Amino acid sequence: MTNRFEFKIRVYIEDTDAGGIVYHANHIRYMERTRTEWLRASGIDHYWHQTDYNFVVHRIDIKYHRPILMDNLITVTARVISCKTASFVLQQEIYRDEILLASGEVELACLSKEMRPRRLPDYLRQLIQEQLDQEKA
Repeated sequence: MTNRFEFKIRVYIEDTDAGGIVYHANHIRYMERTRTEWLRASGIDHYWHQTDYNFVVHRIDIKYHRPILMDNLITVTARVISCKTASFVLQQEIYRDEILLASGEVELACLSKEMRPRRLPDYLRQLIQEQLDQEKA
């Protein structure tokens, strides 16, 4: 097992600007969709049904390397690179075949229902730690 989740997405005309290039904000949507699918594939399907915490993007840094075009089949990746008590950071990349199109780091903070920082749930902390351990192996 590797600390790298991959999710394929087809680009449609609604994702693009008048020039047929994916609008820059859609890169963030693709990364968000991939993070959601990473959780689902990791067996964390009850995340959407909980009420005592929530995740918010605390920081995001994206670099656009090459344009993504209409009808491209892209692969978006997510890889855990660090974890703190109430947040964790993922490295995310977008590829067309082997060509890197965009890359970024996303820090997700865990908030209580009162919108205050809170510890990551144990099951998520365990998942993240397992993936970080795979990185070291």
